[in-house]
Amino acid sequence: MNTQIDLRGASGAFYRFRLDNPARPANAAGGVFVFVREDQAELEVIYAGETDSLARAEFGRWAEAVDRYGAVHLFTRLHVCSAGRGQELEDLVGALKPAMNEGPESELRTFAEYTA
Repeated sequence: MNTQIDLRGASGAFYRFRLDNPARPANAAGGVFVFVREDQAELEVIYAGETDSLARAEFGRWAEAVDRYGAVHLFTRLHVCSAGRGQELEDLVGALKPAMNEGPESELRTFAEYTA
């Protein structure tokens, strides 16, 4: 399991995320985060979100991601500026179309499909 992943947004920009602990994230700064599941050595982004403080974020949808979609990892990306976080999140959701951001009918895409 890699401790870092690079995700490509709809704009073509790449964003580097690092593995974090959903119970106690390592950094208090604002950032963007993704819930990820593994399926036969492929990673699938289930949900993408942003917060003013990764350390105080409750990751309220984490239990749903685990129970409904089999999420096993939280990856975070530090970004202090709230406007920048919003733009990154929009770019990522536009490309990745995570199931929990789009609704139950959304098609899940593999890590290889959106990092290639």
